[in-house]
Amino acid sequence: MSAATTAEAFEAFEAFIAALPAERQEPARQLWELVRATVPAGYTEHIGRKYLEFRAGKEMCLALANQKNYLSLHLLPVYMMPGLRERLLAAAPKLKMGKGCLNFKRLEELPLPALSEVIAATPMADFLAHMQAVRTANRVKN
Repeated sequence: MSAATTAEAFEAFEAFIAALPAERQEPARQLWELVRATVPAGYTEHIGRKYLEFRAGKEMCLALANQKNYLSLHLLPVYMMPGLRERLLAAAPKLKMGKGCLNFKRLEELPLPALSEVIAATPMADFLAHMQAVRTANRVKN
């Protein structure tokens, strides 16, 4: 978690959940509990007014945000590592996905076992190495 105390973090999390539309509160809570239980060691949890996230240092790795008509789980490793995206789509071919996000209204829309595997498959060191490789490749192109 961020520098906040455990009590402050709990209050911030509860405030985030309470600010969601009623029908999204329980799916968001359950999904974030799954993320917390699955995310590899080293990532830190941060709670903002508009999103929940896990970071590797200063780099956002994954985040849960409320959109106008749905919840969105942003998964940067899925964007950077195509094999992870393929695993999710193999488990749920009709999954509503952007390049690195899952959009949903109900938790039942998500392939939770595959999602857990994908989250657990990205240790912090691997994520940071991929981030560095992408940045280096982009500098070479420009």
